[in-house]
Amino acid sequence: MVSNNQLFHLFLFLCFFQISCLHAQLCTQEQSSALLQFKQQFSFNKSPADDFCDYYGIHSYPKMESWKEGSDCCSWDGIECDNRTSQVIGLDLSCSWLNGNIHPNSTIFYYFPHLQRLNLAFNDFGMSRISSEFSQFTRLTHLNLSRSSFSGKVPIQVSFLSKLVSLDLSYNYGLRLEDPGFELLVENLTKIRELNLREVNISSVVSNSLLNLTSLTHLDLSWCELFGKFPDGIFHLPHLNELSIWGNLALTGYFPEFINSSSPLQYLVLSNTNFSGELPDSIGNLKSLKKLYAARCKFYGSIPTSLGNLTEMIDLSIRYNNFTGMLPSSLSNLGNLVWLGVGGNNFEGKIADFLPNVKSLLYLYIGSNNFGGPFPTLGANLTKLVELDLSNNQLTGPLPSQIIGLPNLMSLSLGDNLINGTIPPWVFSLPALYYFNISSNKLTGHLKDFKSTDHLSVVDLSNNNLHGRFPSSIFKLVKLAILILSSNNFSGELDMLCHAISLQILVLSNNRFNGAIPQCLGNFNIYFFVLDLRKNNFSGTIPDTFAEENSFKTINLDSNGFEGPVPKSLENCKMLQVLDLGHNKFSDKFPYWLENLTSLQVLILRSNKFHGPIPNSKLKFPFPILRVMDLSNNYFTGPLPRKYFENLNAMMNVDEASFELKYLGMTGGSGLAYYYNDCLTIVIKGSTIEMLKVLTIFTAIDLSKNNFEGQIPQIIGKLNSIRGLNLSHNSLTGHIPTSLANLTMLEWLDLSSNKLIGKIPQQLRNLISLEVLNLSQNQLIGRIPQGNQFDTFLNDSYIGNLALCGPPLSSTRSDPRTPQQEDNTCCLSGFNIAGLWMWAGMGTCYGISYVL
Repeated sequence: MVSNNQLFHLFLFLCFFQISCLHAQLCTQEQSSALLQFKQQFSFNKSPADDFCDYYGIHSYPKMESWKEGSDCCSWDGIECDNRTSQVIGLDLSCSWLNGNIHPNSTIFYYFPHLQRLNLAFNDFGMSRISSEFSQFTRLTHLNLSRSSFSGKVPIQVSFLSKLVSLDLSYNYGLRLEDPGFELLVENLTKIRELNLREVNISSVVSNSLLNLTSLTHLDLSWCELFGKFPDGIFHLPHLNELSIWGNLALTGYFPEFINSSSPLQYLVLSNTNFSGELPDSIGNLKSLKKLYAARCKFYGSIPTSLGNLTEMIDLSIRYNNFTGMLPSSLSNLGNLVWLGVGGNNFEGKIADFLPNVKSLLYLYIGSNNFGGPFPTLGANLTKLVELDLSNNQLTGPLPSQIIGLPNLMSLSLGDNLINGTIPPWVFSLPALYYFNISSNKLTGHLKDFKSTDHLSVVDLSNNNLHGRFPSSIFKLVKLAILILSSNNFSGELDMLCHAISLQILVLSNNRFNGAIPQCLGNFNIYFFVLDLRKNNFSGTIPDTFAEENSFKTINLDSNGFEGPVPKSLENCKMLQVLDLGHNKFSDKFPYWLENLTSLQVLILRSNKFHGPIPNSKLKFPFPILRVMDLSNNYFTGPLPRKYFENLNAMMNVDEASFELKYLGMTGGSGLAYYYNDCLTIVIKGSTIEMLKVLTIFTAIDLSKNNFEGQIPQIIGKLNSIRGLNLSHNSLTGHIPTSLANLTMLEWLDLSSNKLIGKIPQQLRNLISLEVLNLSQNQLIGRIPQGNQFDTFLNDSYIGNLALCGPPLSSTRSDPRTPQQEDNTCCLSGFNIAGLWMWAGMGTCYGISYVL
């Protein structure tokens, strides 16, 4: 039985214990004040980093808003205190909406000597530098600065944090780790278990000191610009679970041998490196491997059957390598497989011979190989498939009806095969389908009306033999964003187009569509980017209804029967890059207000009924980034547009070496993975060419077949990055400007069928890129320049002039005189031509006979 005295002592103990606990939970006034001062450095606004918080399942909110003066800082959001010492030992401000810079003299660096864990990930520190004062946290074991907009050089003092077991500096664009920082970091962090430097610019060989980090479990050096040979020993670190060196394009190596099955590797990423060689049979010993990504490398040879031993495998990607042969049937043993990508290789055989018939498979990418035979029979267990890509193979036969048994299928890519027959209506009614591409096959017949779900967003039926009236029901799809029907024989009008309220890209080129464009065209969807109606039978005028808030980037109406004026509301298309109205019946003056479209790169008005002079621009910089101007085959008059030649900056001083080779076009918006290439029909080097892709560095001016008059201005020599210039078939007079010699990138020059006089400037020999020259049908005289490209041009380049002489003309004359005699006579008669004709007018037979 407990006495009253014992109960009293027990009560005193409990009171003391409670008071002690309460006291231990209170942080010091010094640390509380320091944290509140730290708070004052930031504003709190959501940033793009917060989207990643949602992706990773982290709740995003401004944690610092709970920090109030007079309250215990150990109770604040993101603060962890030691219950015994009351010291702050953990600070987690990830996904806290922080906007601002961390100053080197910030209070946080000087009042928290016991800090062990610091997480500032997913914030916006304004591309500021990482302070060297982070080294004050000498007890730090975990440091996470991922996705927080840090930049500049990683201070070498970070390597002094020798107690770190986890360091994450990933996804900070512009952050770099210069020598000897990488070497010191690896040498000093001997206790490190997780090291993530993804997208930190290291620009170095891989340090062999990594082999000493025997505690490593996670190593991510992706996109670090590493080069040289990757040490094989890193693959064999005893505790390594995850290794990623993705995106180091200059990093070499081979897939290592795994002699025994004790490797703990579960996640291995080698994609987008320069790794090469064959996959060894010992790959089958990686019993723990769950994810293998080895896409876009230089691996070759056949796939070992031992790959089928990796029964824990969930994701396998070996796309875009040089693998050959047949895929082993042992892949069907991978019963846990969710993602399989073998596309972009040289595999052959029948798909059915290896197709893994596993219930878990969601994503199957086997396009761009040499698989043949009939469309494969999809096993009954593949009903969970979400994406199926069989494109760019040699599959034959019609679409099998069993596809209708894939209720979860969202993406179906069957383009570039030999599939024939018709498109059954049930394809469009697959309940989850949002992407359907069966372009470039041998499909025939009519497309029947169909009922569809609300998901279908992308439909590409281009390059087939489909014909007949296109069913209007497709325009009723509420989410239809991309519709590509080019190069078929579809017909009918677009009367239902206004129902397609979600359209972003519409490509109907090379068909037989007719009628007028609906009035709703310019204002029914703010996100309408591409309208491509070229090579059809459309007619009527273009609706003058383009709204101020529109997103058009390409409008291509080439080769139709459109007429009337160019709608003035096109001036509202501020994002327009390509405008092609060629080969129609437009009758209008030059639409000078197009100069206001500062994004315009291509303007084609060729083969219409445009007329009158091109007025002198009142803008300071008209057409600032125009690359292609084609006004040919119209009725323009007056002088050449000198002001444009002065200001076409995209054709001047272009450093092509610094340009990334890209094509004009765009991707589908709203996350739709689709690319549209702009196509142009243009005269290049005397031949009409349909350019299916247009490099952004392509530049040309074609003003031919008009009634331009006056001289060619010297200022045209500023366009030193232009590749093609055609001023032929006009009424231009005067001399050929010597400034044309500045156009060193020029590949073709056509000044034929004008009234140009004088000599061919000898300076034009500097045009070493010139492949086609046409100066015929003018009034030129004198000796033809010799040397460089002029030695390659034939007689057709010069015929129809008054008195040109020299090769190649001498080699085509039937006159038995020697070339030197021919040259002297021609040049003499050319020099005195005015005087000789005067003598002829006075009846001087000698002069006439001399000329003859």
